[in-house]
Amino acid sequence: MSEQVHPDEAARALDQIRDRQEQVINVSVVPAWYWWLVGGLIVALAAAVESREPVTIGVGVTVFVLGILGGTGWVVRGAVRVQPRNELLGGRGVTMILGFVALVLGITLAVAFSLAAAGVSYPATLANLLGAILLIVGGPMLTRTLRRVMLNNRAGASR
Repeated sequence: MSEQVHPDEAARALDQIRDRQEQVINVSVVPAWYWWLVGGLIVALAAAVESREPVTIGVGVTVFVLGILGGTGWVVRGAVRVQPRNELLGGRGVTMILGFVALVLGITLAVAFSLAAAGVSYPATLANLLGAILLIVGGPMLTRTLRRVMLNNRAGASR
């Protein structure tokens, strides 16, 4: 078994591995429509709760739960078929996700409490509308950045 691998064969094999890794990364990326779904659902939930009508709250909570479960299930079902290595996302990616969540929550809560203190009607709904906008704008930006991080962390990536 002293068969020599030619450099061009090794380069082709590495290119195939990198292409497959990119396919795995692309399948595991959160689609833009998901950010719209979550944004819309949080606004609808807040509006339902602030209506103070038991039936409206019940319907709102049901729609929210089913929407989140359905949307998340749809996104995850595609990613379940592939299992990217934990190292692809790395500490930087995890920190970016946690930072984005903290930023959106922090801004949304601060706005909600400020609006409530100012006596504005439907403060949670209005604050969640801002939160939804942050998700819709920032979510795809985060997704693109995380994709770049994963591509940079894959095996054989030039750094």
